[in-house]
Amino acid sequence: MRHWIAFAALLSAFNAHAGIIDVNRAVDEINDGALILDLRNESDFAAGNVHNSLQVNLELEDGTGISAEGLAYQLRKVVLDPNATVVIYSDTDQHALEAEDTLVKHGYFGIVNGGNYEELRDALFDHVSRPDDVLPGDEPTDDNPTAIN
Repeated sequence: MRHWIAFAALLSAFNAHAGIIDVNRAVDEINDGALILDLRNESDFAAGNVHNSLQVNLELEDGTGISAEGLAYQLRKVVLDPNATVVIYSDTDQHALEAEDTLVKHGYFGIVNGGNYEELRDALFDHVSRPDDVLPGDEPTDDNPTAIN
């Protein structure tokens, strides 16, 4: 019986720390006005970012000496509801997953992980560049950008 309890505890611990990158949901939440956090460094943010995103300094510490905890510390300053939807993205999927894990450990359960900046940016661009009423093959031609095939 003890083996089953240990196995169940291990399994639940794994599930609590396994993040999911969902770019499509991130795009939907961004379009619905969710708070967006850019977890990249300042120079990457300055080079390009998701419109209306806030750049978060992951080097900021909360007094514990652990810089990863600085993200949760900063989020507590702007998000009062731990269940509020917050979209995050970073320079790599792995960094975004690590940040999500940190936030979930600190009780933020409304995190939507947009993964890396390039894929999220491309998904947002694809979403706005093709209206829902334009079918593939009906795009404007190069000869006449206002005409439809």
